[in-house]
Amino acid sequence: MRLGIKLAGGDLAGLRLAAVGRKVEPVMRGALNTTATKSRNDRYIRPMRGSIKAQRLRSSLKIKRANTRRLESRIIPSSSSILVVNYQSWGFDQIDATRARLWVRGPGRRKVAAGFVNPASANRLPLGTRSSKTKGNKTYSYKRPLQLALGPSAAYWFRQLTDGQTVRWVNAYLQQEFEKRIRRELAKYR
Repeated sequence: MRLGIKLAGGDLAGLRLAAVGRKVEPVMRGALNTTATKSRNDRYIRPMRGSIKAQRLRSSLKIKRANTRRLESRIIPSSSSILVVNYQSWGFDQIDATRARLWVRGPGRRKVAAGFVNPASANRLPLGTRSSKTKGNKTYSYKRPLQLALGPSAAYWFRQLTDGQTVRWVNAYLQQEFEKRIRRELAKYR
């Protein structure tokens, strides 16, 4: 998913900074990097923190920062599944005496996870068996022991949290950060 965030007033700010012998690109890079960090913390990690254990979150949402070669900053969510046991809240809905469907609670809603629970067991661990894989038009089967079940990835929750309100918030924050940095640069030369 790719969303474009527009920075208004960049040309005018460039002219104002050029008058004092400064460039606008370093100011833009700083504003973009600060906005990406603030957005990741406030709009994504904070809502997910109640659902997914914290040590997993920061590494799942990486930031590619703007630099001299690239004038854009990005939040890149990991598409790797998160173990069900790394979720703060998970449960199951019983299907029959020995099978139950797993679910995890994410930001604002429940999501079915890939795996099962044996409700008759004493442990009731979330388990998953992935015994076949389809690649192209061939299906490969292999024997695999029971493993812990996998839940939705950080990318799934990232897409759920990215709505019109989040985009408007990021746009407004970027604009304020850019203007604050421009004023600070101009104040150095007055």
